Amino acid sequence: MTWIVKLGGSLYADPALQNWLEMLARFGRGKVVIVPGGGPYADQVRTAQRHWRFDDQIAHHMALLAMEQFGLQLMGMMNSALAGVASLNEIQRHLAEGSIVTWMPSAAVLSAPDIAANWNVTSDSLAAWLAKNLQATRLVLVKSCAVPAGATVEDLAATGIVDGAFLESCSALHCQIDVVAKDEWERVSRVLAES
Repeated sequence: MTWIVKLGGSLYADPALQNWLEMLARFGRGKVVIVPGGGPYADQVRTAQRHWRFDDQIAHHMALLAMEQFGLQLMGMMNSALAGVASLNEIQRHLAEGSIVTWMPSAAVLSAPDIAANWNVTSDSLAAWLAKNLQATRLVLVKSCAVPAGATVEDLAATGIVDGAFLESCSALHCQIDVVAKDEWERVSRVLAES
């Protein structure tokens, strides 16, 4: 049983982030892979691309490194209790050893021909890609914005709560998909604790 939990980069300075990390550390050992968002680190890539007009391939690579920066922040916040892991095989090994994994996506994503290198693909879609490749049982996207009750994935894509490629990315998934607001960590913790 594997959960993919994407922590939105917009939470980088939000007190709720600590709640999520502590909850995942308590209930997620051997079960959870955290996908870090890009947050302000990725925003800087967007700013630099607009200024210097380099292509999307370069910006995509830089945005992946921005996700890794947030992943390192998460590891630092948890005093390195999270394992920063790049490859899918290493993720599975660390989970088998009872670790909580933070995915460092650049190596796996840059070598994956099925992932488009543009801004339609953010950590939302990359979390879905990882869930598919690890045959995860649950995908949870944690957002800093409100998530309307009962909204479908299509609704969330139409309102921009999930990225433009997410619908296609999750079409082949055979797992539960939850898009939750930052204050729903207690509800998610009950489900995780029972799984």
